[in-house]
Parts: sequence; C-alpha cells; structure tokens
Amino acid sequence: MAKEEFISTGIEKLDKLLEGGTPKGFTILILGSPGSSIEILSKQLALTGKSLYITTEETEEEVLETVKRFGWDKSNIKIVDIASQYAQSVLSGEQKRVRVYEQRSKVKLKELIEIGSSGMPPISRGDEDFLAILSDKIKSFKSNKIIINSLDFFLSQYSQEEVIRTIHAAKISNLKNKGVLIIIMTRGIHGDVFERKMEGIADCVLELEVLQKGSNFERFLAVKKMKNYAKKIGIARYAIDSDGFILEMVERIM
Repeated sequence: MAKEEFISTGIEKLDKLLEGGTPKGFTILILGSPGSSIEILSKQLALTGKSLYITTEETEEEVLETVKRFGWDKSNIKIVDIASQYAQSVLSGEQKRVRVYEQRSKVKLKELIEIGSSGMPPISRGDEDFLAILSDKIKSFKSNKIIINSLDFFLSQYSQEEVIRTIHAAKISNLKNKGVLIIIMTRGIHGDVFERKMEGIADCVLELEVLQKGSNFERFLAVKKMKNYAKKIGIARYAIDSDGFILEMVERIM
C-alpha cells in the first residue's frame, strides 16, 4: 500500500514493527497487564496527527501533567475528560443521599417502618450516560486518531452487550472517517469470552506483557493480529525511559 494509506503511531520503531504504521480506518485493541505502563503508551500515541483522547482513568489535568513531564507537545491533542464528569456525578449522587438521609432522619420511627425504609435509600450515581457521550464524541470529531483510555470504565458501568454495540458503532464511524480508533483495555479482568469478542472486532490487536525474571522485569509488546497483513505480526521488547515508551529489539514471529 502507498505510504499515504497509513497513519503513523508516532513511535518510529513501532511503525517499523508495523511496516509503515496503521492502515487508515483500522480499529486497534491494546491489551495490557497491570504494570505494563499502557497508560503512558496511550498518551504517546496521541502526540502525532489530530487526536481525540478520551480519558476515563485520569483527569485532563493529570493527563497534561504527564505530557509535560515527558516534554511532549500537547498541541495535537483534544481531551474529553470523562473522569472528571464521572467524579462530579458520584459526588452529586452522594449529596442526594445525604439530603434524603437528613430528611428521613427527622421522620418518626413509625413512619419509617410504614414506608419500609432503612433511612439510607439507594441513589443512582448520576444521570450522565457516558456511553452516549463516548458515541457522540467519536461521531462528531474528525481526527486522525481517537484513543479511548480505557474501556474498563465503561465495562464497570454498563453491560458487556451495551459496550460491544457502542464499539461496533464507533468502528463503523472510524472506518468512514478513515482514521484510527485505539481502544485500551486491561487484560484478564473482563473474561476470556469478552476479550475474544473484542479481538474479533478489532482489525489490529497489540498486547503488552510484563515478565519477572529473578529481580528484573522484562516488558514485551506483541502484535497478535493485523487484519490482511500477516507479515506485520511480531514481537518487541520495550522500556519506559525519560522519553516515554521505547521499543528495543524487534523480532518477526512469521
């Protein structure tokens, strides 16, 4: 394919591993184990091209602080801060609980028994539909890259079926816009069946793994799947240094 049919990851050796970058319209699933520094890679991928970075794990302030610490250029990144919206929603829900509790604590015990209340009724965490926000941002924002960090948040709030439907819609929208959709997810906590479903939806699957050997840790990035590009499948060692995510040795599996 011609070079213009690919979008650079922004990491030179990762582009080399992928033999040019990611084809336009691809959906990439990145699976990472705890301690793999997947959160650093997710931000670094947003540095090149026009990027939409949807953060659920960190606030916008925290994301920008990390960008500043590594000395990266933030000019290409637009951040959608779902983490702060969720925190505000939770606080709002707790305030409602307190107000209802205070109100009911003034009611006579007999009346409490009659209405079958424990004095601390459950209150929903908020009225925000975060999946709808995610879908709307993906459809409305024209960019080279859209990065969702991470899918774990949505899976903690919605059923797997609802999340799958939203990702299917996002994939179609990304294909139409000829961008790259990058989805970050922690490996091994949502069940093997769901992981296989996500791997089936994705055009490309990358996996970060950390192995302990004695007192040392070795980190590996594996390209497990690359739709229609079997030659791109490979594995590389990586490290995190003052510049961020750095690929070291690159090996071909095939």
